[in-house]
Amino acid sequence: MDYKIVEKEAFTVVGVSRMFRYDTCQKEIPAFWCEHFESNLGGVICGMYGVCICGGADEFEYLIADDYTPDAEVPEGCVTRAIPAHTWAIFPCRGPMPDALQETNRKIFSEWLPNSREYATAAGYNIEMYSDADDYPNGVGDENYYTEIWIPVKKK
Repeated sequence: MDYKIVEKEAFTVVGVSRMFRYDTCQKEIPAFWCEHFESNLGGVICGMYGVCICGGADEFEYLIADDYTPDAEVPEGCVTRAIPAHTWAIFPCRGPMPDALQETNRKIFSEWLPNSREYATAAGYNIEMYSDADDYPNGVGDENYYTEIWIPVKKK
């Protein structure tokens, strides 16, 4: 799989949050995005990131989020979350959402991580970074739509 290793400083995101179960999230998270963009917050939080924060054996917190500026007011209905500094394995993904992203994520956890001799997961995060859908003729459904999946890693 194509990937790069990048050191990133800590950063904070602001967004809308919901808890999801691992066994139903592949259908429920895309619906969450649709609900978000149909809501009043869809014009406030653009959705630069999809942030998964592991919460337990059965569920995790997921945020539709943007970068947070400390001097900005947190919009009503939103939360902030600090993402710690980490070494990240960043995997590019091209294709229509959500299928292309879900397939890349599946390959990371079923192929890349189990076979990596150099890296293991470092923390309970998984970040999706989205490009601007307006840059593509068919938006997030475009065959060339670009996203990234960031996985925090450490040397074995």
